[in-house]
Amino acid sequence: MAKRTKQITAETDDGTLFDLFRKRGDEAAFELLVSRHSTSLMRFIRGMLGRDSAYADDAYQDTWIKAIDNSGKWKGGSFKAWLTAIARNTVIDIFRRTKPTLSLDDENEFGVAFVENIPDAGQIPGEALAGEEAERFVADNVMALPEAQREVFLMRVEQDMTFKEIAEALDIPLNTALGRMHYATQKLRAVLSEKLEERNLPEQENELWTNK
Repeated sequence: MAKRTKQITAETDDGTLFDLFRKRGDEAAFELLVSRHSTSLMRFIRGMLGRDSAYADDAYQDTWIKAIDNSGKWKGGSFKAWLTAIARNTVIDIFRRTKPTLSLDDENEFGVAFVENIPDAGQIPGEALAGEEAERFVADNVMALPEAQREVFLMRVEQDMTFKEIAEALDIPLNTALGRMHYATQKLRAVLSEKLEERNLPEQENELWTNK
C-alpha cells in the first residue's frame, strides 16, 4: 500500500512544510513556505541593504536558493530563524563584495562603538508621527544604525521574530539580542525626539517603540 502524503493546509507549520519539500520533493509545501515568508524576508533584506538597493532582489533569490541547497543542514527549531540567518549571511557577503572597507571591529557585542556617546532618550515620543510618516521615519533612520543593531531591529519589527529566534539566527546569547534591540530603539527615540522638538509637537505615549 502506498504511503499517504500528508495533507497541507494553511495551518501546517514551517518545519513540516520544509520536511515535506526536502524529503519528498513536495513543491506545494515549498510554495506555501515562500508565500508565507516572502514579504517579511524581503523587508528584512531591504532594511539591511537599503530600500533602493539594486542587490535586494538578488539577495532574496540567493537566500531561497541557499535554503534549498543546504536543506539537509537544517536541524529543526525555528525555520524562520534559520532562513533569516541565511539571508543575513547573504547580505554580509554582498557588503564584503561591494564595501570591502566596511568593518565592525570597533563595535562591542551590542553593536555600539566604544567611542560613541549614547544620548539619553528620556520619555518615549508619542503619536506625533503615525502611519506612513512613521514608516518613512523608520526606513530612513534604521539604515543609520550600526549593522549589529539594525539586523536585530529588523528581525524583530519586520520579521516579527521572538528574541529567542533572533538569538538562534545570530548565534548570540538572548541577553545580547535584547541589548542590541534596546540600543537600537534608544537611538531611534532620540532622533524622533529631536524631530518632534524641531516641529514643536507634543510628545504623547505611543506604541511605535514598544517591544512586542
